[in-house]
Amino acid sequence: MLQKIILASGLLAFLVLSEIAIEGTSILMNLKSALLVLAGTLLSAFIAYPIKTFKDLRKSLTAVFRQAETNSESLVKELEDLALIWRRYGIYELEDASHAIENVFLRKGIELVVDGYSRFDIRNVMEKDYELYFSRKDSQVNILKTLAKLAPVFGFVGTIIGLINVLNTMQDPAQIGGGMALALLTTLYGILLANFIFLPLSKKLSEHIKAEATVLNVILEGIMDIADQKTSRYISRRLNSYLDINSLNQMRTETDCGRPDRSVSQTQWQQSY
Repeated sequence: MLQKIILASGLLAFLVLSEIAIEGTSILMNLKSALLVLAGTLLSAFIAYPIKTFKDLRKSLTAVFRQAETNSESLVKELEDLALIWRRYGIYELEDASHAIENVFLRKGIELVVDGYSRFDIRNVMEKDYELYFSRKDSQVNILKTLAKLAPVFGFVGTIIGLINVLNTMQDPAQIGGGMALALLTTLYGILLANFIFLPLSKKLSEHIKAEATVLNVILEGIMDIADQKTSRYISRRLNSYLDINSLNQMRTETDCGRPDRSVSQTQWQQSY
């Protein structure tokens, strides 16, 4: 709820400031400037990246704003229960319990355990799934970063077009104002799109991916313990200590570097495709 309030407040402030900045210009001129920058930016990005990556980006951004933050305590409790089921009731009961697991990758890991895969094979399969998933996510973040770079460029292109229009209409002073408005507005829209939309979205998606990586590393380690038939109490201690250490390391990284560390181990893999 707080996040939505902050987002709405930021959007309102953006609209008010934009209105103040472009006060006195026509709506048609504003639309021309905005469409020139937006269309050019998106067209270049569509040429550079596959359409499927854009579709995946839309799904990811929807998940970022709609999906609630994963509760690590409930995840550890679920792994404890699965370990207890296998030790107490056997592999068949574990297989039945796997059908009720909502997390796609946790369910897949338990299915690998049930099917009798070795510890090495389970880790190998899950790491490959993670690498494929993260490469797609990385492409989505790169799209947003590319859009942030292209928007000011096309704003400058619009400025050149506006200046050319001004030079072509020097004999008619009434046309000079429109050409200068187009020249300056495109630069404004390019900067606004880059710094108020594309860059914040890329950062938000990156942070979401890192949060998923932490949670899914917990899943991987928990599945390894279940494959080794560790007790539920052992799993609880180890995973909770991992979460505590991970939180401490993240705080130290933010203090030292001013931003979270983007490094992700190969044993980390994602929550959903």
